[in-house]
Amino acid sequence: MLKGKKIYLRSVEKRDVNIFYNYSTDKEIRKFDGGNMIFPSIEYVMQHFDEIMNVSRKTLSIINEKSVLVGYLTYKEFEDTANVYTIGITIGSQFWGRGYGQDSIMVLLDYLFMYRGAQRVELEVVDYNLRAIRCYEKCGFVNEGKKRNRYFSQGNYHDTLIMGILRNEFDKLRLEAIN
Repeated sequence: MLKGKKIYLRSVEKRDVNIFYNYSTDKEIRKFDGGNMIFPSIEYVMQHFDEIMNVSRKTLSIINEKSVLVGYLTYKEFEDTANVYTIGITIGSQFWGRGYGQDSIMVLLDYLFMYRGAQRVELEVVDYNLRAIRCYEKCGFVNEGKKRNRYFSQGNYHDTLIMGILRNEFDKLRLEAIN
């Protein structure tokens, strides 16, 4: 278990499936998540739980201070470059604006940089998801470029931003937080 100020992260359990499924089909969340997991039915997820969770992308449940599952994080090491990771996050819309995303990302970054030897962590975010972009910037990510017309949502194509943080940048953030 990985602990932050407002949340803790734990491995996904079968009891999380209903909430994950609800998030994967929530229209408000779908506007922003860049095509994250979507499953045909809750029954499908239950039947294929072990296969779904045994993919190369690791998924962690985000649990708040009231022991409520508020979302999930994913991370994956690039196959062609050691110690470079990509991450993603989904927070239930009813929990937006409470700092759970920022706390979760900081906990995951600490884990990846301090315990997994990451040298770089990156993510991709749709350009109109301003709340997420602000969160990522607070976590130390910098905008490194964009992919044009990368994401289709609400009848239009949208650009996505590539954001990244390097180990030395995260180390500097950690030192500033301590002092």
